[in-house]
Amino acid sequence: MKLLGRILLGIGILVFGFVIYNVQSGFRTSDKKTQAYFKKRNALAKIKTIPYLDGQLHWIESGRDTLKKDAPLVLFVHGAPGSARDFYSYQADSILLDRALMVSMNRPGYGYSLYGKAMTSIAEQAEAVNAVMEQYPGRKVVLVGHSYGGPIAAKAAMLYPERIQSVVMLAPVNDPDNEPIFWFSYIGKWTATRWMLSGAWRVSGAEKFSHAAELDKMRKDWFNLTVPVTHMHGIKDMLAPASNIEFSEKNIHPQQLNMMVNPKWGHLIPFMNHDDTRKAILTALGKP
Repeated sequence: MKLLGRILLGIGILVFGFVIYNVQSGFRTSDKKTQAYFKKRNALAKIKTIPYLDGQLHWIESGRDTLKKDAPLVLFVHGAPGSARDFYSYQADSILLDRALMVSMNRPGYGYSLYGKAMTSIAEQAEAVNAVMEQYPGRKVVLVGHSYGGPIAAKAAMLYPERIQSVVMLAPVNDPDNEPIFWFSYIGKWTATRWMLSGAWRVSGAEKFSHAAELDKMRKDWFNLTVPVTHMHGIKDMLAPASNIEFSEKNIHPQQLNMMVNPKWGHLIPFMNHDDTRKAILTALGKP
């Protein structure tokens, strides 16, 4: 009985630790911490919000005061889960700051944008991207999307091609026929375990189980993309398998597609491969 009690106590401690960790890892960075991050790096950041649906859209803008009013806009779209924080290092990058105004948005459901409310429609997520783009009239836009943010960026380019200069997809999950579902994905689906997760993780779970169907809806639209698309993918990527490379090669017009495949990259390209990502963004801006 003593052994059983110890085992149950150990399990209880693990569950408690798991709950605390997930509540803390809500993928939300306060405005105060955001401002401190950019101030430390001598970069100017502005916190922006607009009313949206029954809440708001929240994003961070960075750029030099010396930029022309028609300078291009780089708009970052994070994955699932994720937040605007994923791209702060690019928004504070002096080379990129010399060339573009940059915006990293919290997608609906994450950060301070309708937090905890899942918006599983890729088309609706693309509409939210456009709502942010509309705040910057007269600027051509380079959309940069990571993982789940990749097809959202592409969908925005399909819907609003007149605004988009180029799309950069980092380890995108765009193949509807090979959407990997891992055992831990069900933690966010089961009622018995959902309570343990933060709002961001619950939203991510909802997106995960609707992703394949949402991708299937846009399957026939990829070939109609009229803007340049850069697809960066790593052979070591275990979350977005190599079938996503083949999908882009088969479904995006070859004149529009710039495929970059590296055997050393994994799924976390924007976090682990800053220089390569920056180079792709500069090329998309037309300023390598």
